[in-house]
Amino acid sequence: MSIQMRALSLAHGLLIFSITAFVLALPANTSAQDLKVRIKVLPESRHALIDVQTAPRFDWSFRDTYANVIGLGSRIEKFQLFGEKGDLIASQRLAPGQFKSQIAASNFKYEVNLSPPVLPADAAFVSWVTKERGLLMLADLLPVPPVTNRTTSASVTIETTGLESILSSQAKDAVGSYQVSDVARAVFALGEHLRVTSVTESGSAFDLVADGDWAFADGEVIDLAGQILKAHRQVSGVMPGKHLRLVLFPFPQSAGGNQWTAETRGETVTLLVGKLPSKVAALAQLSTPLTHEFFHLWVPNALALDGDYDWFYEGFTMYEAAQVGVRLNLLTFQEFLNAIARANDAYLNDPARDRWSLVEASRRRWTGGTSSIYSKSMLVAMMTDLKLRESGNKRGLDDVYRQLFAKYAQGQFEKSQSQDGNDRIIDLLKSERALPTIGATITEPTTIDLRRELLAYGLVVENSGVRTRVTVAESLTKRQRDLLAELGYNAATHSPK
Repeated sequence: MSIQMRALSLAHGLLIFSITAFVLALPANTSAQDLKVRIKVLPESRHALIDVQTAPRFDWSFRDTYANVIGLGSRIEKFQLFGEKGDLIASQRLAPGQFKSQIAASNFKYEVNLSPPVLPADAAFVSWVTKERGLLMLADLLPVPPVTNRTTSASVTIETTGLESILSSQAKDAVGSYQVSDVARAVFALGEHLRVTSVTESGSAFDLVADGDWAFADGEVIDLAGQILKAHRQVSGVMPGKHLRLVLFPFPQSAGGNQWTAETRGETVTLLVGKLPSKVAALAQLSTPLTHEFFHLWVPNALALDGDYDWFYEGFTMYEAAQVGVRLNLLTFQEFLNAIARANDAYLNDPARDRWSLVEASRRRWTGGTSSIYSKSMLVAMMTDLKLRESGNKRGLDDVYRQLFAKYAQGQFEKSQSQDGNDRIIDLLKSERALPTIGATITEPTTIDLRRELLAYGLVVENSGVRTRVTVAESLTKRQRDLLAELGYNAATHSPK
């Protein structure tokens, strides 16, 4: 499953729209179908030649859409089938990326056009290559499994001309082939001069794979990443994997300096960012996607939950990322409130904002075109956190995340078991007494009045024209001051802007 979102930039009062996506872990009740794959990448022509051997089949279907990227099937060219003796088998092209044959075949060859997507925001989602670097994502290079909800394993050999550095978290065997347990989660970074920096954080290995020139040093990225990973571990109580990786590339096409796009697949975060001349500004920009995307390593990628619970792993993640930003001094408390204000603006400007419940909006995510999954869910996350803290749970949402991983982390269940994310998370919130007071905003179509919701907590919401402003009230009760302090408010240094 692929997820795409519009993320609110949380720093410096700017509203920057970027695209981010991630691939969830597939359901546990799957079995593998092995492929033997040989990929030859031709950077000069921006193509790849692919040869696949697998169990005999009669039809082949390649992914045509991913997030907002459409027309991927048209990249598949010169598709050919071969018999056991190398004889050519006739095939029929039904549609872009869709092929069938009257005779079963176990060997097929084809070319893939790997020109970068037109929109910079799409460049983290799909495979592409240039003369300088490239990204290979097996999910859009190989046909989808013939049986749904089935993972596909593969032995993959990659050859390149010019881009001699190939890096991936996938293990290599003695002959240099990558042994991939799930092609949907495999990412390969290609380049002429890839730089790798490795550290250990909270017992997990972490690699930075970087290319291009930046205003910051690789070591500064490592330091920032380590702080964020440690903060997320403190929230969840666990690390999401043994070997985490960040691929940091410039865009393959022209893009603004303040743009970024990212995707999380398995234990790999791919981040493309524009280039800013100031190191301070560049690092500040980098902190926003890293804080958000790294949390996707935990939610949902390290959870054994199924279903469309996007309202939680998108909107709630936006809120949690903002809170971690405050704790790490990457955001001031007022900048955190500014992010909440922008989420409210986006919510109010969405004509479909209250048409469905958040649960239903998650199911309709790719057909409804609503921003409720992000903006409204972020508001609900704050409301939930405040109500949890008000009820006496000092850790608020952090405690919910910790319990979530204690119960539903990957590896907790037998393969035959399935856990619905909506049901499990709502049950957990009910046990924390946050529902039913805010439950209606998740399970029913409801309207949020942010001014009314935040007034009791000493936060003032003002709407002037099309802009929302959220500030701390001039006079606070001790209870309000203590609660806001848990969110990062410091009465001694806070001054509304």
